[in-house]
Amino acid sequence: MSIVVTSDGEVDTHLRSSNLKKFRKPLRVLFIIDSRFPGLGGAENQAIKLAKGLRAEGVHVEFLAPQVMQEHGAHDEVDGFKITRIMYPHIKKVGAIIMLFRFALYLIKSRNDFDCHHIHITRTLTAVAGVIRPITGVPIITKISGFFEFEGGVLDPKKTFNPVNALMRIAMRNVDYVQTISAETKSKLLAAGFRQEQLLLIPNGIDTSNLVMPRKKNDTFTIGYCGRLREVKGVHVLLDAYSTFRQKNKHLNTELVLAGSGSAEDDLREQCNQLGIADEVRFLGTIEDTSAFYETLDVYVQPSFAEGLPNSVMEAMLAALPVLASDIGGNQDLVSEAVSGYLFDAGDSDKLAQLLEDCSQNSEMCQKLGLNGQGYIAENYGMGSVVKGFIEKYHEKQYRGNLPNRVD
Repeated sequence: MSIVVTSDGEVDTHLRSSNLKKFRKPLRVLFIIDSRFPGLGGAENQAIKLAKGLRAEGVHVEFLAPQVMQEHGAHDEVDGFKITRIMYPHIKKVGAIIMLFRFALYLIKSRNDFDCHHIHITRTLTAVAGVIRPITGVPIITKISGFFEFEGGVLDPKKTFNPVNALMRIAMRNVDYVQTISAETKSKLLAAGFRQEQLLLIPNGIDTSNLVMPRKKNDTFTIGYCGRLREVKGVHVLLDAYSTFRQKNKHLNTELVLAGSGSAEDDLREQCNQLGIADEVRFLGTIEDTSAFYETLDVYVQPSFAEGLPNSVMEAMLAALPVLASDIGGNQDLVSEAVSGYLFDAGDSDKLAQLLEDCSQNSEMCQKLGLNGQGYIAENYGMGSVVKGFIEKYHEKQYRGNLPNRVD
């Protein structure tokens, strides 16, 4: 199924492939990452995956990011993609101003080099790009994940009257498209005053070319989580649930495996000690091969208090795993109750413990849930469809005559 965004911002399932044949010049897109890059976050990883998908379709992609880590140079390469970093002195406030000025200057100087500026984390760089949009003439797509921007970020309702946030909101009016990856986030954006025609509902994409069948691992019932170890991710809830589950099922061979790192790791390890489950909980740290990780699991848990559209849930479902997830944000877009997994109220460790027990006692049900989830992800979130949807949007402004003539 192909993903195409219609004029009202919704997803159309039939791509007008004949239109793609009209496009004469190879597209050149600048991916802007407003954070450390390469980085460990979902937005950074998703940007790399999307760039690879675009490259396979003949699109030239380059990356631009601030020099967050001083050991990083001005020019770099990752997976064959050129990275340009904005150099600036790491001095509080002064450094940020210099960085934003140099960023604006770069976009102006390179305005004939790219057909679109695709910003993958909506922060101050998005606002600056919006301010100079009339100068560059280059269309802007900015991605809003759904959590950070509304919790302390540019769209936080508690900061509506903050002068900096107010100026950023005004600057974002010049952004051509705001990509939202979940239905809940789109509703929030409409409530925040964004125009319907400005919103693109295009989800994160995932490589669906290598589907696997559910398989019996071993005699140990293995529960897993993959992601950052931060309080908002709710891993402490999972530990409480696992402890309750173990107390009721001491006869079972079980283990809990946590992949990822973050600021809450020490507290989580101490919680394991206090609950008496330290010997059954493995902390893997940051992992490179997530597909191998999912192959070791019987069930996947996403206990977050806030999410955009979690890549880890998509990957777990593609690996044909049943998913137990908190009933929030993008989890609701992905997990269908009793079809591909189960939802529980965020923070409800007792309900999660019961769901873990149900899964441990019914392998046939888990297999069915896993297959259903795999089919859903393969049909609706394939990277190929997402890439084609973006390609059409990248080209759109060209055909309306809104771009300056490109210098080749």
